[in-house]
Amino acid sequence: MNGQKDAIKSIGKFLKSDKKCMLITGTHQFKKHILAMYVINKHYKNAKILFRTNIMDNLTNRNYIGKFIDKKPKIAEKFEIDNNIYSADTFQQSSWWKTDDDFDFAIFYPIDAVLRNSVKPDCIDNLFNEKKINKIFLVSWTDHITDNYSKFEHYIDAKTIYDAEEEDVHYHRRVLGLED
Repeated sequence: MNGQKDAIKSIGKFLKSDKKCMLITGTHQFKKHILAMYVINKHYKNAKILFRTNIMDNLTNRNYIGKFIDKKPKIAEKFEIDNNIYSADTFQQSSWWKTDDDFDFAIFYPIDAVLRNSVKPDCIDNLFNEKKINKIFLVSWTDHITDNYSKFEHYIDAKTIYDAEEEDVHYHRRVLGLED
């Protein structure tokens, strides 16, 4: 099984390693990035975290980080979640120069737009080539059996899977397209 306990352990091991980038996939559509945030918060205090997302309006959605913030932050505005300081920007290049260059962590969510070629991969390249970030999490939203993450292999040196199967097998199978 690829449940929560295994994913927490894997993320914790990644944080302690010299590895740079972890891909988090699985059928828990809206919980994978939250799990990364949880594990970071468990191990770090006052860390600087960049949250790169498709559009800023999604941040206030409870499925993104809306349950942790009261209002939509502006691009590059600093805001606290638990022990750490976040700043957000988007997949659009015009937002990248507004955020700082140095971060302890970056959470890129959802990676699906790049996977399906609706967004160019330069929004990921920027994290590796122009920003100074210690650890990067590339996080999927909806995983399908046909998804092939090999196009990201040159970034990734760690992977974990967080599936919903242990908690809700029918939800897990619906996400995979195995059930209606």
